[in-house]
Amino acid sequence: MGKRQLAAQETRRKIVAAAEKLIREKGFAAVGVADIAAEAGVAKGTFYTYFERKEDVVAEIAYRRYADIEARALCSGAVERQIAAFLRGSMQYIEETGLHICQQWLSNSVQPDDTQGKKKLAYDLDVLQSLLRDAVIRGELCADTPAEALTEDIIAAYYGIVTLWSITNGGMDPVDHIERFAEQTLPRILTPYRINKE
Repeated sequence: MGKRQLAAQETRRKIVAAAEKLIREKGFAAVGVADIAAEAGVAKGTFYTYFERKEDVVAEIAYRRYADIEARALCSGAVERQIAAFLRGSMQYIEETGLHICQQWLSNSVQPDDTQGKKKLAYDLDVLQSLLRDAVIRGELCADTPAEALTEDIIAAYYGIVTLWSITNGGMDPVDHIERFAEQTLPRILTPYRINKE
């Protein structure tokens, strides 16, 4: 990678870090592109070299760690532990990035022309469905396991918790809720399809 590419990566990283810091501190609506550029130490026009709009920075912030979360989940053992690790890691990251960023992401996601939220949903569905299908291949779950339907049920609970946290303006603990789901509900969802129902 050449010096120009490295410099571009560093500029993009600075913009994203500045946006995350300001949005966490002030909320999405109170932060403008000029504020982000000033915090990053770049010209306002430079922001638009990397992002079309402020909402795109929120999407960038959200995607930064999901590959690591997925990789850790894959190393967690049996499918139930893998799914629980993915959900827990994702929810911890959402909470860590902050309520304002989560609220803005949800707001963007329900807009018909927004593609970032739909990409995140497609990613989550793909990860969870792959974990279930791999468990079938390993012989951990039976061949008739409805991976797609189970994935949708799990996603509905996960996104429901994210939405509830946003609607209550942080009035509940999303990580605690996903832990309860992983400990109480997830085993009930998977038990009928286990090869060894111990």
